[in-house]
Amino acid sequence: MNRKPAKEYTTEQQLPRLGTAPYLKLMERTAAAETNQYAAHLGLIMLWLGDSVLDLVDQDLSSFDITESKLDLLLLLSLHDAQELVTPSSIADRLGIRRSSVTSLLIWLEKRNWIIREPYAKDGRMTHVRISPEGSLLLQQVLPTFWSTCASLVEELNKEEQEVFRNVLVKLNKNIENRLGTGR
Repeated sequence: MNRKPAKEYTTEQQLPRLGTAPYLKLMERTAAAETNQYAAHLGLIMLWLGDSVLDLVDQDLSSFDITESKLDLLLLLSLHDAQELVTPSSIADRLGIRRSSVTSLLIWLEKRNWIIREPYAKDGRMTHVRISPEGSLLLQQVLPTFWSTCASLVEELNKEEQEVFRNVLVKLNKNIENRLGTGR
């Protein structure tokens, strides 16, 4: 999702930035007594960071007419290209999203000839999904921008901070993947 620059909105249309203070006051009134509010505050910032990261990646990929979620699916197909059967259900399981969401993504990608959906030869009831040559070409064009954007996300951190941050992110990601039962 690309956000429109604030200058395109009139003052009456813009919602003012609130910062964290109103959220923290809301948390004080509504969080369960056993909730660690400091940890919840960190989690809220992490949630906002995740949203902002996706918005930034989508913004940087917009010239390629693709979003991070669609690119993620193409990458998954490319990395599993040698696998005999990649089904929409297996994609949904791996990405941790609903089958209907995968179907929407696949339709969008197929319209652009970036993927191929075909009946599985051994069982015509199943659909096999694979990346098309056009999709592979798109990846070759998009990935340098994608990797540059990924690197830019931590450019404010020095090497030592990046290493500490990496360790924290790996630990948090592992915990969340374990809780969800999914992972990359």
